[in-house]
Amino acid sequence: MTLYRHIPVLLHESVDLLVTDPRGIYVDATLGLGGHSEVILKHISSSGRVIGFDVDPDAIAIAQKRLENFNNFQFIRNNFKQIKIELTRMNLLPINGVLFDLGLSSLEIDNGEKGFSFINDGPLDMRMDPSLPQTASDIINHENREELRRIIRDFGEERHAGAIANRIVKIRNQKPYQYTSDLADTVRETIHGPFQIKSLARVFQAFRIAVNHELEALKRGLIDAFDCLAPNGRLVVISYHSLEDRIVKTFFRDLYTGCICPPEQAVCTCSNRIQAEPVVKKFLEPAQAEQDANPRSRSARLRCLRKL
Repeated sequence: MTLYRHIPVLLHESVDLLVTDPRGIYVDATLGLGGHSEVILKHISSSGRVIGFDVDPDAIAIAQKRLENFNNFQFIRNNFKQIKIELTRMNLLPINGVLFDLGLSSLEIDNGEKGFSFINDGPLDMRMDPSLPQTASDIINHENREELRRIIRDFGEERHAGAIANRIVKIRNQKPYQYTSDLADTVRETIHGPFQIKSLARVFQAFRIAVNHELEALKRGLIDAFDCLAPNGRLVVISYHSLEDRIVKTFFRDLYTGCICPPEQAVCTCSNRIQAEPVVKKFLEPAQAEQDANPRSRSARLRCLRKL
């Protein structure tokens, strides 16, 4: 099997922050093509372990081939929102670090058959996990106008959500949506001018998030990943758009916060305590050289905390 070319974002920065004990147990919550896991494995000893989670069978097959010479790697075909359940089942708790790289891999973006991109035509699918019951075409062809507007507005942050939803409903009454080109043409017919490409990206992002329930999975995954950490364990998250980063930033901030009682209250009754501290002040972005070499890295933000 030929290894698919993919450039992991903030690769060495993320692994250097993650690995603090070469004998520890680390989780790559978004295995993808195995780029981050490979470097983590090279940073740890033979007594350390890496567990990789993913739901895309094509990516898993490539990652397994890539990592086949490492005896201390194990993959789990499941969504990272099940991290606590799976690690408990395997009797691996607590662990020393978890890495989330929330971006799509080049395999997913460039493969038209998966339906993630408006550049390469293919079925309007967008499922990361092919066992999910609903595709993007199912949502686009059957949800009502208001729900389509909500998805495009809330998950794509697209200000022309109403106009795009209206055109979708009008067109699907004549012919159902089947291919990514159908959706892309609708956006192009609705949005004109220099911001058309951004609108295309936002609309495709919106339906991808809706199909895969990404934001709900992220919220659950962050909570359970933090619960799985041993004291001094680290949580590293790389996000690529504002919706993801907002969730991560809020989650981290809450863990850094102690008493939340009103200032005028003399005695604390909230029992809230500081649970973590930042390892990185605010966030890291890819260096300019990385952005030049890999334009898809430009929007990446890395956040890292240490559990107290």
